[in-house]
Amino acid sequence: MNRILMLSVILGAAGCVALPPLPPPPPGLVAIEHVTVLPGPAGGVVEDATVVIEGATILALTAGGMDVPAGARRVDGTGRYLIPGLIEAHAHVSKARASSLGLFVANGVTTVRDMGGDHRELLEWRRRIREGAWVGPRLVLAGPYLESARNIERMRADPPEARIEPFERTRIGIGSPDAARRVVDSLAALDVDFLKIRTVEDRETYRAIAAGADRHGVPLVGHVLGLPLELVLEARQAGIEHFIYPTLDSLSEAARRDLWRRLAEQDVYVTPTLVTFREATFRSVEHLRRAVEDTTGSVEPRRRYVSRYLVRDWREQLLELDEDRQRILRALYPSTIRNFREMHEAGVTLLPGSDVAVLNVFPGSSLHEELELFVTELGLTPAEVLERATVRAARFLGIADSVGTVAPGMAADLVVLDGDPREDIRNTRRIAGVALRGRWLDARELDALLEDILAAPDLHTLDWGR
Repeated sequence: MNRILMLSVILGAAGCVALPPLPPPPPGLVAIEHVTVLPGPAGGVVEDATVVIEGATILALTAGGMDVPAGARRVDGTGRYLIPGLIEAHAHVSKARASSLGLFVANGVTTVRDMGGDHRELLEWRRRIREGAWVGPRLVLAGPYLESARNIERMRADPPEARIEPFERTRIGIGSPDAARRVVDSLAALDVDFLKIRTVEDRETYRAIAAGADRHGVPLVGHVLGLPLELVLEARQAGIEHFIYPTLDSLSEAARRDLWRRLAEQDVYVTPTLVTFREATFRSVEHLRRAVEDTTGSVEPRRRYVSRYLVRDWREQLLELDEDRQRILRALYPSTIRNFREMHEAGVTLLPGSDVAVLNVFPGSSLHEELELFVTELGLTPAEVLERATVRAARFLGIADSVGTVAPGMAADLVVLDGDPREDIRNTRRIAGVALRGRWLDARELDALLEDILAAPDLHTLDWGR
């Protein structure tokens, strides 16, 4: 299998075992020559550029070529395109397990916003990545999901043998405003980058969570299912995940557009996770079942990279998906797409995120599917989509001073493509090489990374859960 095809196949992932560390970079510099840079400084495009990397940082960017320092590793970028590492705006890495970290990198994803998981474990994974002991993307962490107390009690009502996720380590139930204040105070004292709401007990508890997050200066994001947008705006929630339900069909177009305008004015970012909606809605249940149970990858080649734990979790998700539920989702789909299109037209920033660990959604390559859906379903141009997966996502995560553009002084997390993503967003999949913290991974090294992932023990051993 050639490497480009392999990259298109490696959506799945898994394993809580450490992958081999990146070898130490050779002495000297890395120079990517005669490449088209986008987005470059101030969001512009730099033709025939030479980008010099020193350590984990971009040292220089020069148009028209330059004298490359002697001894530098030279990468030929002729006819190629250099972009910042892509940012995955919605993933659950605990469920995908640790070997998925390498899959993100192999697919050009160098930053991941984790939207809820085993926080202690994720902090350890982040430490190992930062120290260079593991291959993996930069992790921006929410900590555990915030849930309604009722939802946690529902989970506890399941017989122990029927429970898959260790929810005591991944979710916190909040049943009152007083509990909200205590929980938010406790989480703010931990190393969390933001807080994520999944379900809420009632409106007053939601207000208390939002007030606590604001008091500690921690951004609040999450679901708004059943929450009126007026309340979300009042609480100054920074981000909305997935779709809005009810879908506001009872409102006139003018009233909806007024809401979207207010979201834009308040700088609320929205992550639609369209690929998740598509898989749950338009894939046949039988196809999904066959894909999950196919260990050889003949139905879905990416399935070979899915961890033992995630397979178990997907089986549980399959039990909740049937044709009746799919009919309901199909009925919601047109209104949902309309809402996102109107949001974009009103100036709301939509961020690409795939919801990794949901059934048939895979680390790394499912983000490329999401990018394509932003074009085909939402009407964004390829250039707009690329900008949202880099510049704007970095801005939202508060890391735009080091990530999201190609410029001197920025982090050397970069991807070289064999096609222009402005012409066809699917060209983000044509990965010729990845720079991760300044270490250049060429085709041979990416192939070796993929082989290591296939051999990861957590693809074969249940290393998490109950």
